[in-house]
Amino acid sequence: MNSAICNSIINELPRDKYGALKMSEVLSSELQVQVKALLDEAINAGHLPAAFISRGKKEFECLNLDIYDVLVFRGRVKSLIVQARSFWKHLQKGYTRSGKDYHLVTRCGRKTTVSDVDKATCAKRAKNTTSFGQLVKHYLGISVVACKKPNIPVLNAYEELVRTSDGQLVSAVDGSAYKKGESCSYLIKPGPYGPGVCYYICKKFAVDNTKSWNKFAASVAPGK
Repeated sequence: MNSAICNSIINELPRDKYGALKMSEVLSSELQVQVKALLDEAINAGHLPAAFISRGKKEFECLNLDIYDVLVFRGRVKSLIVQARSFWKHLQKGYTRSGKDYHLVTRCGRKTTVSDVDKATCAKRAKNTTSFGQLVKHYLGISVVACKKPNIPVLNAYEELVRTSDGQLVSAVDGSAYKKGESCSYLIKPGPYGPGVCYYICKKFAVDNTKSWNKFAASVAPGK
């Protein structure tokens, strides 16, 4: 591993709220200079737009170049994944416009090349990397970085139900219809017990507690 890369955080790859690498925390000053030099080469060759901030009486506009990955080989920065993030706002009417494009910047000998990469998944893949160069190698076709779906925990929960006079099962809390095997959603709104859905994590506690309430005891659905 290159000694110029901070070993203490190499496996964490700290990023800002946009997903860009925090360069001062992960690269030595020497490598940061090399990153800037490679960016400047791509900009001067017309392959990348230059970063800027412009503010007038009516409009504000800016473009930032953020680094999402760095490939270092034998102490030299060889490739970068760069996000070009633009923002425009009409200061009087409040209209805004923003955009994000991702580019692979590579130095080969004395030549610098720039190619577009998939902007729909690049940032997501970046968050799944644990070391430098992984994202670059993905877009070079050397290895694969997964574009994982968000990890949404699934939880079994139990809600109090009552059976209506016509035999239908409904929520004891708000009277909404219950359909076995189907998911449901609720509008979160203030109430006497706060916003949210009333449910139990433990099935036994849900059944025992429901049976103990006179309000529900007569309408508890057998076997439910």
